[in-house]
Amino acid sequence: MIYRIFEQDAETLLEKPETGMGYQIINASQYNRNQVRKFVVYNTILAVELDSDFQTNKQLIIKEGYRAILNKATVLMLETNSIRVFEHSSVREFKMLSESKRTNKKRHSGGKGATDNPKEFANGTDEYVRISAYEDDKRIDSEKMKLKPGSFTTTLNDYTFCVTTNDDPIDRYALPNEEKIKWAFYIRPKSTDILQKGIVQPAFNLEGGGIEAYFENGTSERTYLFKIGYGE
Repeated sequence: MIYRIFEQDAETLLEKPETGMGYQIINASQYNRNQVRKFVVYNTILAVELDSDFQTNKQLIIKEGYRAILNKATVLMLETNSIRVFEHSSVREFKMLSESKRTNKKRHSGGKGATDNPKEFANGTDEYVRISAYEDDKRIDSEKMKLKPGSFTTTLNDYTFCVTTNDDPIDRYALPNEEKIKWAFYIRPKSTDILQKGIVQPAFNLEGGGIEAYFENGTSERTYLFKIGYGE
């Protein structure tokens, strides 16, 4: 089934790290029930149970639209203490990246995902881009103008490669929702901000191969620059 996460639970999820850019995979039990269930949560608020009907429900979101589905979805209350977010490494698959994508789309193969690589300081000048299907991306703090902790982005260079080669961002960044990417959020971390960079690993039968950057602690205030339409 498709659910709208109860507001307080959504706030709890926002305090926890992403599994990947724009989504979390969680185990949790429904309030006053003991059964633990697995969900893919988009933008901390829309949840799809990860069961045999997952693909059908995912296509329904694409067909009807995120906002329309969200407005009519059943509210899901969770046992807060039961929520467990799966780490990025737990959803990876073995999949060979095709030579044509490596060459023509400037994809990368091998290596490690961001969370498996050492932490480093940003240089204070490079820009990073968070792509999203949602204009109200919950990982962007528009009041403090920063990226919230536990969030993924890509580099400006890799985003530019994705756009100029007319690559598929969903496949490049292994995004499980498959909704059309509409927005790009630009961030310039300060030299005191810490990140990890790596290669998007295959997942959800998608090839990956883009560059990803993970900000465990988010970024400093006034590092979020602006939002524009994807590819503009």
